[in-house]
Order: sequence, then C-alpha cells, then structure tokens
Amino acid sequence: MFQGAEQLVGICGIYCGTCPYYLAGRENDQEQLARLSQLEGVPIEDLHCDGCLSDRLAPHCVGCRAGFRGCADQKQVTWCFQCPDFPCRRLEDFREIHVVNGISHHARVIEELTFLKERGLETWLAQQDQGGRCPRCGKRLYWFTRHCPVCQSRIR
Repeated sequence: MFQGAEQLVGICGIYCGTCPYYLAGRENDQEQLARLSQLEGVPIEDLHCDGCLSDRLAPHCVGCRAGFRGCADQKQVTWCFQCPDFPCRRLEDFREIHVVNGISHHARVIEELTFLKERGLETWLAQQDQGGRCPRCGKRLYWFTRHCPVCQSRIR
C-alpha cells in the first residue's frame, strides 16, 4: 500500500482528502463522526480512514460497492486511468450517484482520472488540496460543504 498523499488518490478518481470519513477524524469533528457512526452502524473508532490506497479504510470503502477495488485488482492497475478499458461503463454509471446538498461528488471522476493520467499525481493532489479548502480562510472542508463553518463564506 501507499504511504503519504498518494493514498488519498481514489482508484476511481475521487480525492479522499475531503471525504467525511477521512477528514472528520483528523479534524476531531465529533458531531460528524457520530452521524457517520449511526449511518454505518459501527462504533466511531471503526470509522477512521487513511484514504483509498491505505491499509485503513472507511467501512463502505472496504467492499467498494461500485466494484472499483475488485476491478483494479483483476486488471492489475492502481487507478482506473491505467486500465485499457478507461473510461468504462462502471465509471460512467458511478458519476450519477451519491448527491449530498445538491453536490454530486462523483460527477467529475472521468475528468479527474484523465487529468491524473495527463498531469500526474503531484499536480492533481495539489489542485485537489487547494480546491478542498475555503477560498477565504483556507479551512479544509468536506466535499458537500456549502458554507465554511469558520468564516461562513459561501462555497461553490
């Protein structure tokens, strides 16, 4: 498994750095952790995640309901953009699910994976880190955030 920032690059092109499972533990956001615990039906201590390519995953990522983890293993790739079938129907279907606060977190996975393929991990990670922060105060935000909890700026 990867160590460091690379583990935040999801197989499917999602940035794990703004995922509630990843970020809530690092921010000690007990309210968010309690919500996730209730949603998953597991104790808070079982929620912590270090990113898609780490050894410690969020409960719903372990089995990867969309099938990316198993598919990547089968095709012997780390990320979908490395697959000869990229982009595939699985990715196209994935773009349309998981909308929170009117934000479709998966909507741009094909574009993100194309960017990763063309520009590399380091450039993509820097862009994602910047895009995952409040433009006014720099607070790291959950991907579905509409207003910064620190400075109240409107996001997106």
